[in-house]
Amino acid sequence: MNDTTALATMGFSRANHVGIVTSNLDASIRFYEALTGKKAAPQDKIGGKRMAGVLGLDKALIRYATIHLDNLNIDLLQYEAPEPSKAQYANNQIGAMHLCFEVDNIDDAVARLCKAGIRLQGDPITFMEEDGLKAGFGTAVAYFDDPDGTHLEIIAPQGPFKRTGN
Repeated sequence: MNDTTALATMGFSRANHVGIVTSNLDASIRFYEALTGKKAAPQDKIGGKRMAGVLGLDKALIRYATIHLDNLNIDLLQYEAPEPSKAQYANNQIGAMHLCFEVDNIDDAVARLCKAGIRLQGDPITFMEEDGLKAGFGTAVAYFDDPDGTHLEIIAPQGPFKRTGN
C-alpha cells in the first residue's frame, strides 16, 4: 500500500468542515444563512484548558455555529478569548485560502448575490482557451468576500472541474 492509498483509507479523501473566524457571530450567521439558504445549528460555546491546548493557545473561549451544507459544514467561530486580531490577505498571498460554493448557473447565482447587496471582486468569467487552460472550458467563476473579508468563490463547473459522485 502506497502513502496515498494509506491516507485515503484513513479518511483523508473527504472533508468535514471549514472553520471561519468571525468578528460578529450573529452577523456572520445572517450572512451565511442568506447565502446558503440553510439554518445555523447547533449554536454553542466551547473553551477551557483542553480546547486551548489543542489549538496551541494559552486560553480559549469560542462562540460558534455550524451551517450544514450537502457536502461540507461551515463552522463560524467568534473568539471571546483570546481577543482576536484581524488577518488581511490577498488572493495571491501564500497561505491565503478561499471557500468555493458550487452553483448550477453562474448568472442566477450572481444575480442573487447582487440582490443581497454582495459586491463581487470583479466581473464573473467563463474559462476559454485564451485563459491558458487545457480543459475545463465553459466553467464559470466569480469571487466575493463575507462581512469579515473571508474570500469566497462561486463556480459553475464544466469538464474536469465537474465532480463525479459525492
